[in-house]
Amino acid sequence: MLTEWSFLGFLLPPLAVPVFLALGLYLILRRVFVRLGLYHWFWQPVLLDIAIYALLLWSVLALTGALPIAG
Repeated sequence: MLTEWSFLGFLLPPLAVPVFLALGLYLILRRVFVRLGLYHWFWQPVLLDIAIYALLLWSVLALTGALPIAG
């Protein structure tokens, strides 16, 4: 059974840490994309943002062993 983590008196669900880690990586990667002007080449930059975040979250979960395919 998954247990909650206590952080400064707040109970965090187990998925919170990978979500925030993926969010941090996404923000860094988004800043790089904006600085390099890569969003100019995409028709819907918002869809690219969603896809990048989903891939980052999946990779963080796979690397931490939270997904069954990672084992």
